Amino acid sequence: MRRVLTIILLIFCFFFVAAVKYSIFNTPPIPFIKSVGLVDGKIFVNYDIDKNNLNNDIYCMMIPESEEVKIDDERWELAKNNTCSYDIDENIYTVYLKNKSNKIFKVEETNKLGEVTSISANKNKIYLPLGGTYTPTLTYTTIGYVNDNIVWSSENSDVVSVDENGKITAKKKGNIKVTANYGDKSTEILVVSTDLITKRPKEYDLKKSYLTCDMYSKEENDLLDEILKDRINDVGYQTRAGAVEAARFLALEFPYKIRYFSENGRLTFASKIDGEGRYYHKGLFLHSSRFDNLANSRYGPATWGCNMYSGPSHGTRRNGLDCSGFITWVMYNGGFDVKDVGAGVAYGSLDMTDYGEKTRFTSSLINDGKVRVGDLLSSSGPSGGHIAIIVGEDNDKYYVAESLWYAPYVAVVIVDYSKKTIYNRYYWVMLMDDYYKKDGNLTKLWY
Repeated sequence: MRRVLTIILLIFCFFFVAAVKYSIFNTPPIPFIKSVGLVDGKIFVNYDIDKNNLNNDIYCMMIPESEEVKIDDERWELAKNNTCSYDIDENIYTVYLKNKSNKIFKVEETNKLGEVTSISANKNKIYLPLGGTYTPTLTYTTIGYVNDNIVWSSENSDVVSVDENGKITAKKKGNIKVTANYGDKSTEILVVSTDLITKRPKEYDLKKSYLTCDMYSKEENDLLDEILKDRINDVGYQTRAGAVEAARFLALEFPYKIRYFSENGRLTFASKIDGEGRYYHKGLFLHSSRFDNLANSRYGPATWGCNMYSGPSHGTRRNGLDCSGFITWVMYNGGFDVKDVGAGVAYGSLDMTDYGEKTRFTSSLINDGKVRVGDLLSSSGPSGGHIAIIVGEDNDKYYVAESLWYAPYVAVVIVDYSKKTIYNRYYWVMLMDDYYKKDGNLTKLWY
């Protein structure tokens, strides 16, 4: 009898061990995490389980860290080859494993996985006057969890510095690269720090010197043209802001006054006189290399600042721009081909007052807010004509860029006029919305 009981006990133990080993009692396997990683935008979780356990079904699910895990979530997926993998985006994610008996295991490492996938700046080249500052706008993408901060650096902080917020400051002349690092990605910005331009003052500096002859080399003229083009493109070529920017640049950022010069003719005349009180071309007229742009000369050629005879004035003056020469240059560089035309006294032919909606300038027009930065102003009448452009506005004043022939100006300047009296000075305003079509990045003031 004792022998029979022993045999029965051995049989029972055998089946008990087998039941445990082969999960007859549904004992769940426990996954052992081998590795967790991020490859090509996917989170990978590799694990092992007891290979002798027949009941080895493991389910995986990845959810944003902010979500609560649920046993009956329809996103649970059966793992393949002891591996889970998921595409991720900019969210922070956690991966969970679940066995067949619904025991859930949190894979702690996954909510710390992520990387920077790209970084770029709004500009890869900027131009600054000495003492000027600029803070680029960065665009970047990340996936998963990224704990790094953007780190800025300059290859020569004595020439161009950059602070922890990305504010760049030009200290000395030079071309210096500034770098923004984020994770293992970086972007570079070339900073051209130059004394060819000045910081824009809040008020026009009437005391700055006149441009004189041969002050600039071809390379310097080329660089100024490059800066002018960049400034206009920043706010919008062929927009209202683009035309305004051309006027602001010549009057405020260029360090010298361009003298008023009574023209010797225009490209629109039969004589095709070019560059004498006018310059209907892109860029600045500062070096003799620009003579190649000219169609024909009467008393020139002579660049801005160089002496030349003016027929209407009956005397020698420094070459520069008359009023319509300035405005047509502004419009052309801003992206609008208005032709090399006059201010509005050539009745019966095209002139600057034929662009936009020519309207009697009144206080009610101002009060209604219809007069805007970028609109043209004219004092055309039987006794003469003058054309100008509004480049600034505040509550009380309009700031008008114009080339004036009388003291104390005799140059391309910006003059402020009270909104209460400006219409006594300018009889017409050309409302330019229908002509410009687009505003671009227009600002009421330049600072």
